[in-house]
Amino acid sequence: MEGLKITDITDPGLKFSPLYDENDTQTVACENVLLSVGQSILWGDLLKGTKVELGRGNGAVADAVTYQTTEPDIFVGGDVYTGPKFAIDAIAAGKEGAVSIHRFVQPQSNLLIGRNRRQFIELDKQNVAIALGSYDKTPRQIPGVKKNVAKSFHDERELFTEEQVKAETARCLGCSASVVDPNKCIGCGVCTTKCAFDAIKLHREHPECSKMVVPEDKVKTLLPYMAKRGVKILFNKEK
Repeated sequence: MEGLKITDITDPGLKFSPLYDENDTQTVACENVLLSVGQSILWGDLLKGTKVELGRGNGAVADAVTYQTTEPDIFVGGDVYTGPKFAIDAIAAGKEGAVSIHRFVQPQSNLLIGRNRRQFIELDKQNVAIALGSYDKTPRQIPGVKKNVAKSFHDERELFTEEQVKAETARCLGCSASVVDPNKCIGCGVCTTKCAFDAIKLHREHPECSKMVVPEDKVKTLLPYMAKRGVKILFNKEK
């Protein structure tokens, strides 16, 4: 493989700054060559006349939850916000940005209510009500390695055996971790009655947004409502 020879890689400030001479090349013997394309953010005149602020790597500064920039009606996502990252992160940002845009164009809508902030807290194993050895602590399964395979870019890992698949899926079913989509949960409380271990609890973060009645008092609330609706239906039929 023939390529440009690096003559200097630092500047006076000790920062990475490679210098190349188009006429100075070197040949390196190799078996495989990986081509990598560098990318940079070029906005052009797209943000001209806006209040969008740019930060590290010329990326847009935005809210970490809503992806809203300092220009209220401009939302970003993907590499122009995070910089180089995994494709799935760009896809997730696009989805959350689309949710924000949909809410933004709706009257009297809030961009933050019900958003998954992905704030995960590690279990405090030193202060639990049950003994540490009283629940399943099956470790992650480790795939085998193919034998007599030359070192290459091919995956050398074996597939899980049937026993490993069963053990791994049992871990997923027993982790007791769940995420509730607040945009779909209506707070009916049925899940709390179906859980045999009494592990599900409901907590209202915004009690002022609607009225919630405990199951024991629902009859008292429903009866007056039924009577009121009955009168309205009867009155409309007579008209």
